[in-house]
Amino acid sequence: MARREGSDIVAVGDFDAVAIGQARRLYGLAFSILRDAGEAEDAVQETMVRAWRSWDSLRDEAARTGWLTRICVNHCLRRRSLMSRLPWPSGGREEVLPDASQPTPADPRQARLRDGFKRLSARQRAVLSLHYHHGYSLDESAALIGCRPGTARSHLARALATLREELDDVRA
Repeated sequence: MARREGSDIVAVGDFDAVAIGQARRLYGLAFSILRDAGEAEDAVQETMVRAWRSWDSLRDEAARTGWLTRICVNHCLRRRSLMSRLPWPSGGREEVLPDASQPTPADPRQARLRDGFKRLSARQRAVLSLHYHHGYSLDESAALIGCRPGTARSHLARALATLREELDDVRA
């Protein structure tokens, strides 16, 4: 199957194969930044729509994974910024409903770690997730979120300090 873009024909099967293969990974990344299942699903959908529209403009097939990741991260950061400006009933902060498939942590350290993660900025969450969960180097993470490597290192250092502070409060 193919779609027609002007005089060019773009292979739909090629897009489908890459999109299906990357959707789960992109969802995990989006969820780690947005902390909301519905928002993460929307982010993946928006990523796929944007990728579909520009699929034929990407010349380097090896760069597709990074390109999709960057589209997703940028969308999540913009969405997170918008969410922080919306008037939420909970006093300006979004409510993240607990996932029924995830048991509530009995360990107070896990609960505090989750609380600490909620305190992180979107960019701190993005760098933390890209670097530790998805295995990108700090330089690659910086490129994906659109900042300098030193800035990504600062985001990561602040994120880790926040999480350590939360865990230290449990010990005290």
